[in-house]
Amino acid sequence: MRSELTMAERIQICRHHEGGCITNKALSLWASKKMGKPISEMMISRILIRKIELLGSDVGSNRKHYRKSECPNLESISYSWFLTMQEANVTISDAMLIAKAKMLSNSVPRESAKEFKFSNGWLQGFKSRHGISSKQASVSLEFLHQ
Repeated sequence: MRSELTMAERIQICRHHEGGCITNKALSLWASKKMGKPISEMMISRILIRKIELLGSDVGSNRKHYRKSECPNLESISYSWFLTMQEANVTISDAMLIAKAKMLSNSVPRESAKEFKFSNGWLQGFKSRHGISSKQASVSLEFLHQ
């Protein structure tokens, strides 16, 4: 029987592995007991291959999959802007987030040859990767230029 692990569980396995010299078999037994589901040595091996990526990610803990952004530089800058607005208690609508990302894309070097589309799919992925809720509110457009 195959078990799906959340990102939080995978990160927990990686952190336990960092605690000392431990074999995949011992880690598999520990994780199976700790999480109450069968976890194979092969699954442990696949998790540890992505250890650096998992420990460096800021993904939501209930997620089971992690897809990288097509434009990580743009995503990082957009998220920084979002956090700045959040600290200023500004509620940002989906339309504002897309508009600001489009504006910021002009100042970020292109990471691929194809033109980037700021679709609803991109927006949902961005919000999901960063744990942003779907609440919407109207705010004046002057905040886009900050």
